[in-house]
Amino acid sequence: MQAGVTCTHVESCRAIMGKSILGRQPAKVPSRDGRSADAVLLRRTKAALCAHVGGKPSATQRALIDRAAQLTLHVARMDARAMEDGGLSDHATREYLAWSNTLSRTLALLGLDAVPAPPPRIPTVKEILAEQARAA
Repeated sequence: MQAGVTCTHVESCRAIMGKSILGRQPAKVPSRDGRSADAVLLRRTKAALCAHVGGKPSATQRALIDRAAQLTLHVARMDARAMEDGGLSDHATREYLAWSNTLSRTLALLGLDAVPAPPPRIPTVKEILAEQARAA
């Protein structure tokens, strides 16, 4: 993530993490404490995509970011399985191509060009004086 860019999506999702979309049952999360390789990949993917869209994604962008992170995890697992098994079967290859193409289309919906981060806000003289008065 770029320096100075905060991802409000990550913070806003903390309140709902661990719940399914319907809110009835806990979602299947790779690790309860977030330290597994899968959880780290999900978190890093979401943070990178959040920064890519400017740090404050809309609801639609949040949904696409979540979907892209899950697809990234699924493709990464298939990559690992292919490396362990020395390749993929014909059926698994078709599945892999379908998941990869879906990920590509999802990422394209988020945009190929990154949105520049907004410049840092510079406080006005009035705000600086007010802050100094409060501190004194």
